[in-house]
Amino acid sequence: MEVRICDKCKGFKYKEVMDALNRNFSDIKYTVGCNNMCGIGRSKVVAVVNNHPLVADTINELIEKIKKSNF
Repeated sequence: MEVRICDKCKGFKYKEVMDALNRNFSDIKYTVGCNNMCGIGRSKVVAVVNNHPLVADTINELIEKIKKSNF
């Protein structure tokens, strides 16, 4: 699974998201940097998973969205 995550967004701590993803999934390739989703990233958890942008209110919600999407 490929995950792009921003280290500048204020809505979440990217290292916490990476830790949660590592606990729930294996074989993740990370790219850390801007995803041009700054507006949303101010208040939400944002990640691009296999070229699909996902937005959630919490890290746990993001994990559940990934699981449901079968990435």
